[in-house]
Amino acid sequence: MPEMKNIYTTLVIISSLIINSCITPFEPEGVTTIDNMVVIEGNIILNDTTKVIISRSLALNDENKINYISKASVWVESEKGVRYTGTEVKKGVKIQYNVKTAGLDPTLKYKLCAVVGGKRYESALIPVLSTPVIDSIGYTPDFEKMSVTFYVNTHDPLGKTKYYKWSFSEDWEFHSQYHSVAEYNPLTNKISDIPLSKNRYYCWGKGVSSSILIATTTHLNEDRVFQKKLISMGSTDRKISYLYSLELTQMAITKEAYDYWENIRKNSDDIGGIFSPQPSEIAGNIRCITNPNEKVLGYISAATVSKKRSFSYGKDIGVYVEPGNCLTEAVGPENPIPIEDLYLGGFDVVSFFEDTNESFWAQKSCVDCRLYGTKIKPLFWPTDHI
Repeated sequence: MPEMKNIYTTLVIISSLIINSCITPFEPEGVTTIDNMVVIEGNIILNDTTKVIISRSLALNDENKINYISKASVWVESEKGVRYTGTEVKKGVKIQYNVKTAGLDPTLKYKLCAVVGGKRYESALIPVLSTPVIDSIGYTPDFEKMSVTFYVNTHDPLGKTKYYKWSFSEDWEFHSQYHSVAEYNPLTNKISDIPLSKNRYYCWGKGVSSSILIATTTHLNEDRVFQKKLISMGSTDRKISYLYSLELTQMAITKEAYDYWENIRKNSDDIGGIFSPQPSEIAGNIRCITNPNEKVLGYISAATVSKKRSFSYGKDIGVYVEPGNCLTEAVGPENPIPIEDLYLGGFDVVSFFEDTNESFWAQKSCVDCRLYGTKIKPLFWPTDHI
């Protein structure tokens, strides 16, 4: 889904070829018309929930954000005319439409339909493709560049797929550099011990793929994808500091869908190139039935998908490097620094000895993992940290 966020951003960026001089900007014909276009993203999934996001593309000077559309009517319709109605779901600022499509007949064709502001939009009727299972998810560390690349291996023993598309969600556990066993209360100017349940040491983060991940095997003797790159990370990325998990979704797509996403990917890779494919070439399979002349962005596919989850420990990957030394301060009779000054100066308490009134402090960024994540542990997480 987030890859669509890059689509209309790419379309507007490609119109700018300004190299810090008085060169006249290159503006492809038609670029000024792509703002405020309806963008429909999602795929019809017959062994899972179909998730659809509807938004509007942005003007050249707008920020890189998604302009979600609410109160739309969304449904999946079979070639027999049976409708499966979607439900609007809000998660913060994100607006998504979920359609229960798991278990539908895969021998039928389906289309995605939506009504936005009184206008009706439809995809073409799409045959459902069957996706082969994911063989494996792995990684390759590079100890010269101190980085790691995660990849996928897959194949279709029947040789029918030929075109593949992937997306993934990722979760990771990371720890602060110092395990604090105390906390400072600025209202009382006191330090007190804390139980493990209130620790600021164990945290989790999450994300989703943002790149366009596609591949074709039409140039090969067999329908096999070998070590297709999914994501790379450097030695200071917290994702690979302790435990990293990637849930990969694999989907078979048609040649037409592959050509669409490849066109988008090329625009993303060749931003600003005067010989790059122009925005007018990016045409999906969504149409406005109410106004056939209206341009719409998006490509809908239909398939059963395959999923696989992997877990990788940072100690096994072996490329993570702890950030630089943290500033620390020991407070006591020999160094009677006002602790409120340390707190206001960006320090956090690590330990406290009440009998001697001594305490040890470090920069908050090295003590409180919540600055970079949350205390919400995924339900499927294998560790038993509180």
